[in-house]
Amino acid sequence: MKCDIYTIWETYQNDLKGYVKKRVSDENDVDDIMQSVLIKITNYCEKKNNVQHIKAWLYKITQNTIVDFYKKSKRITTNADFEHLKLQNHQEYDENIFVWLHNFIDHLPTEYSEPLRLSDIEGKSQKKIAEQLGLTLTATKSRIQRARKKLREKFDECGTVEPSENQLLSYTITKSCCLK
Repeated sequence: MKCDIYTIWETYQNDLKGYVKKRVSDENDVDDIMQSVLIKITNYCEKKNNVQHIKAWLYKITQNTIVDFYKKSKRITTNADFEHLKLQNHQEYDENIFVWLHNFIDHLPTEYSEPLRLSDIEGKSQKKIAEQLGLTLTATKSRIQRARKKLREKFDECGTVEPSENQLLSYTITKSCCLK
């Protein structure tokens, strides 16, 4: 896909901001990280003009920027702060993991995929998701947990996640039925 920075930013800005908000608590820091992400996207697109999997590429840039933020700020953090950042060690990882993640989420029943996407991709609070979907908070939490479990089962059923020589993690599809 060609790098049309304006279209890319308009399309994915809100999703990326939700992703950052879920991992960084201060709104000013979220804005700083989003600005850094936009600068990185712009710099890349000025040098090269093609990206194969745009969404995975954007999340990779965003995740790296969050890691950089925590390293530079030298803030005291808990393990929970880095729960979603375990993939990064400034090495590359297979962007297909993100492609398959979104593909598998799309194939979950809507009652599970929608709350999971709102929570883990868009970064909305479970309370807001419950209100938006007209569910109780307990039902929302249960659906998100079930969706995560189903997603993990699908990953395990369809392939393997493993370390590779030049990549921190690689996902390989081992069943052709999962390529749909």
